[in-house]
Amino acid sequence: MAPNTKSEVAGPGDGYDESSESRSVVKEILYEGNYYDVTNFIKRHPGGSIIEYYVAHGEDATHAMQQFHQRSSKKIRLMLQSFKKRPATDRRMILGEEKLKRHQALTEDFNKLYLELEKEGMFRPSYVHNIYRISEIIAIGYVGYLLLFSQSYLIKLLGCLLLGLAQGRSGWVQHESGHHSLTGNPKADRLIHAVIFGLGLGLSSTWWARGHNRHHAMPQRLKHDVDLDTMPLIAYNARVVSKKEKGKSFLIQNQIYLFLTLDTLLGTLAWQLYLHPKYVLKHGYYLQAISIFGHYVLAYQCGFLPWLISTWALSAYLFGNFALSHTFLPMSLIGSSIHSCTLQMSNSDPGIEHHLFPTMPQFRHPLIKDRVKALAEKHNIKYYVYSYKEAVYRTFKNLSDVSEQLKEA
Repeated sequence: MAPNTKSEVAGPGDGYDESSESRSVVKEILYEGNYYDVTNFIKRHPGGSIIEYYVAHGEDATHAMQQFHQRSSKKIRLMLQSFKKRPATDRRMILGEEKLKRHQALTEDFNKLYLELEKEGMFRPSYVHNIYRISEIIAIGYVGYLLLFSQSYLIKLLGCLLLGLAQGRSGWVQHESGHHSLTGNPKADRLIHAVIFGLGLGLSSTWWARGHNRHHAMPQRLKHDVDLDTMPLIAYNARVVSKKEKGKSFLIQNQIYLFLTLDTLLGTLAWQLYLHPKYVLKHGYYLQAISIFGHYVLAYQCGFLPWLISTWALSAYLFGNFALSHTFLPMSLIGSSIHSCTLQMSNSDPGIEHHLFPTMPQFRHPLIKDRVKALAEKHNIKYYVYSYKEAVYRTFKNLSDVSEQLKEA
């Protein structure tokens, strides 16, 4: 259900095709108490095959559709009118009486909270905040560039690190625009996403959005969450390692030392130099291709070594902080209502708030954390709260524990 750079949702008439009746397998998603036939729509879904995550019985796509397409809900409802549907009368049999009641109670309270937040304007963008963030990136990057001309190697190194920080900060802005929470206008956000991600990091916005929304659809879900697909560089959990010998490799056995020093850089370079350029050229995303080319024009002005050092800095900064949000938490093979495991690191990274409301501007997440925590407590859902320091410790301890577990396997 992740949008691409061309359109947010399909329009009326792009839904159910009568030829689906001749197919032996009908694929349906559950939305607001009804099953909708998406057999012939899956390939046309602008967000890609992520929709297939919800065709299994027991999966409820209501909240995912509600939050992924929060800014285009009217179009979604109009589109669904063209789909063949049937009442979900088998929910009690699939989930069981007790689980169904818990699901309904949680859903009711979640919707109540969502409507309250929407009424309070929590989903409205702040253009002043956006101007500040983009100005910050430009200022840090410009200062870093100027320091490269110093005769002192230490000052030059500081310049490289500042360039890396500027690129890392642009990574947060592209993340915001990728969720359509920057301007609140999906078309404008997709345009900004393509330019900032291409210029700032040399990467494809569409490639990122397709994968990142899979993570949001099924967080910590084995074989669904792409954030767990980190082999052969890193293993956040022993279950992601398919063969014993892979778990005993040099990279995995030393991942606690190599994670920030080498692994993140190798992963970023693989994206920048191969995967993303290949992807944009294959699919004809020319704006993204031009933006990526612009990144290397800027890199040429800095020089190869400063670019490489700044790339290492940005990769350690971004992936190091991403890892703090969930990599040491329990992993699941099956789904659950909304989210079963959540995390908040001080006030700087309210992870669960972002996963529940991905289109909400992220600077507002600390403002709603108490209400989200109260919702979790009411329904006996774990809500983890760690300081930044403790999250760092748990992340690296988990890397060490996984290496040891795989060594003994």
